[in-house]
Amino acid sequence: MSRNVMRPLRVFLPASLAILITFLISGALHDLAVSLVKWQVTVFFTPWFGLMGLIVLASSKLAVSYGNYSWLTRATINAFIIGISLYSTYVIEKFYI
Repeated sequence: MSRNVMRPLRVFLPASLAILITFLISGALHDLAVSLVKWQVTVFFTPWFGLMGLIVLASSKLAVSYGNYSWLTRATINAFIIGISLYSTYVIEKFYI
């Protein structure tokens, strides 16, 4: 399978923008699913996933790599990043709602 089929946004956009948009679309789909279950508009996952996308871009730009660490260490680092971005989203949400 062609790499372009696997990464359709990269055909039209710079890689960093394609990554960010992919995270935002994923968040929006999660918001849509929750909204359909709750029958009320939910906008939480889109900003959260957008923030995680920005973290991915920043770590990529800064060449941060922890691939040489054990699986448990990598999992802990990823869980910490997810937790910090989740907490940040809750804090930001408080200011705008």
